[in-house]
Amino acid sequence: MASKFQNRMAGTIILVALGVIILPGLLDGKKKHYHEEFAAIPLVPKPGDQLNDEMVPPVTQPIPSKTIRQQAAQHIPDEGSTQEASRGSVATQPHDAGTNPTQLQMQRAQEQLAQREAQRLKEQARQQQEAQRQAQAKQQQLAAQQQAQQRQQTATQNTASSTPTGQAYVIQLGALRNASRVTEVVEQLRGAGFKAYSIPATPVQGEINRILVGPDTSKSHLQSQVAELKAKTGLFGVVMPYRVH
Repeated sequence: MASKFQNRMAGTIILVALGVIILPGLLDGKKKHYHEEFAAIPLVPKPGDQLNDEMVPPVTQPIPSKTIRQQAAQHIPDEGSTQEASRGSVATQPHDAGTNPTQLQMQRAQEQLAQREAQRLKEQARQQQEAQRQAQAKQQQLAAQQQAQQRQQTATQNTASSTPTGQAYVIQLGALRNASRVTEVVEQLRGAGFKAYSIPATPVQGEINRILVGPDTSKSHLQSQVAELKAKTGLFGVVMPYRVH
């Protein structure tokens, strides 16, 4: 029994397999096979080789006529817009094109006059500033001279008020014609504590101006100051009798 069953099973399997293999081919009909043809194109042609026109693909492809018409319509402007643009360009042209040479010359002349006027005003302002600066410097110089005169007068008054009674002596340091040097020496000695003055009280440039220290009733006291005065001023002093001027 086992052998018959096995034979039946084997026959059934064989029939099913044949049906699976053969029936699809019968039902599908004749099959069509498509093969694409490829042409080998060398990367770099060798010298002497001729190119096959059939192997080279076309550079340009045909463009549909509808696409060409659409592109042409985009690039061609409307007639009305073209006229408006032309009118706008004419309206925006500069007015200089219609200006005659006479008007240009007048404009240039006016510009030159304006420049000259600006330069004149600038120069006038500079001159005014210079005049103000000179006036201030002159005022400062006059104020300095007045202060120096006041100091000289004060020193002379102090000397006259402190003039001793009886015999007195002074030290004459020198007689100079340089008024500024005389003033400098007198101020230096007063700053050091000496009773210094000049004759005349206000030194005069070019004239003889004497520098004196004193007066003092003690001749020996003045003589002891001669060396110190020489060290400070560089001038050699002489003790002499005091006379009221």
